[in-house]
Amino acid sequence: MRVVLLLCSLVMTSLAWAGEDVKPLQRGDFAYGIELSVSGQGAIYGLPVPPQVYQECTRADLGDLRVFNAQGVVPHLVRAQLSKKNSPEPVVLPFFPLLGEDQGPKRLPPNLHIATDSNGTIIDIRQGEGENPATVVTSYIIDTSGLKDKADWLEFAWSGQGDHFSTSVRVEASDDLSSWRSFVPQASLAELRFAGHDLLRNRIDMRDGAKKYLRLSWPAGQQGVMLTGIKAGYNREDVSQSRTILYLSGQGEAAANQGKVAYHYTSDGFFPVDQLYVRLPQNNSLAQVTLFSRASEDEPWRHRAEFLSYQLLVDSVRLDSSTKHIAPSTDRFWRLEIDAAASVGAPMLELGWLPQQLVFVAQGQGPYTLAYGRAGLGREHSSVDRLLSSLDPRQEKNLVMAAYAGNQIILGGQGQLLPTPEIPWRRWLLWASLVAGVLVIGGMALQLFKEMKIADTPGSKE
Repeated sequence: MRVVLLLCSLVMTSLAWAGEDVKPLQRGDFAYGIELSVSGQGAIYGLPVPPQVYQECTRADLGDLRVFNAQGVVPHLVRAQLSKKNSPEPVVLPFFPLLGEDQGPKRLPPNLHIATDSNGTIIDIRQGEGENPATVVTSYIIDTSGLKDKADWLEFAWSGQGDHFSTSVRVEASDDLSSWRSFVPQASLAELRFAGHDLLRNRIDMRDGAKKYLRLSWPAGQQGVMLTGIKAGYNREDVSQSRTILYLSGQGEAAANQGKVAYHYTSDGFFPVDQLYVRLPQNNSLAQVTLFSRASEDEPWRHRAEFLSYQLLVDSVRLDSSTKHIAPSTDRFWRLEIDAAASVGAPMLELGWLPQQLVFVAQGQGPYTLAYGRAGLGREHSSVDRLLSSLDPRQEKNLVMAAYAGNQIILGGQGQLLPTPEIPWRRWLLWASLVAGVLVIGGMALQLFKEMKIADTPGSKE
């Protein structure tokens, strides 16, 4: 009976040791840190994840990151800032041609008469006839007063361009059709056939949103090219800040595929890349490119995108291929393949990424420190996500206040980034106790079996 009690005590003690909480994390357990400053008396604060965190964390999900107050770790969450929005469908806009010489920025023809209704919508535009009536369209007035939301871009359709068309335009904006100001100083529109490819550039970005009225200069009117349609459109994503761009130079080598040249790039960080641009090294160059990436040098390459990249200068109009969007990837190694005949040197690879948002609860006393970079540390589960998901966007905007990142400081240093195997003493002790218990119980059962067998033997003493 004593043996059984001793065994139970040993097992329970082992279980207690095995279930003991590990030593609480300290700032010095991480390689680097950043002091966070907060203002006001908020309950929750948020800030974009600083670039250094992506470079020094050992996990692609930033799991080896913690936020400390003066006493210890506080609840936190790293989440994407990118959000999809329910954008309206593109809207067809009314537009009106203006004849005669280009009056230059901020001016309209002196013989122009414009009539609008009570809502500001243009209902009639007439030009008085002079001694020499003009017949060439030099600009267009675009009525955007009917838009309920500010447009992100304008898209144009035209006719009469033939096989080769390019023009440089500018856009002015006005709220009253009287005072005009520069809105888009210069933009290129083109439709070309080049090296067996059809190139179309028919969109102008409205970074500040379209105004009530726009005036588009139209030098192509001298060539007989006329606008046939204009649409206002909306981007499908809503971001609180612009993307950061990484500019990477590549090293070239002959690709495994015949007739290809491959260039390799390294980002040196787990950046959440979701857009890219290939900048060719020379003007008037064009190439079909294929892009691959991988998380480490041991993994196989994964196909990311394939597209036409170009950089052309046509009739003093510069045309560059557009930025390509890809599925978000934290891969650090990138490979770009180009036809050997089109290669004129290593292109510049531009990777765009939107910093994630770090949200933390302002528990306890400050100062608050963002600590990061610790090999072998797993991601911490937090209830902050459930809290924020239960709020509507307006409530969250009022609840999450801004925090600001300072300079990077050294905490535990580079040594924290190296994996250090830990001996699992508690686990070994637990298993040793359990095995010992099984052996003792097995021995007791065997002893009991022998005693019962002797008792059943004829002639044995009872």
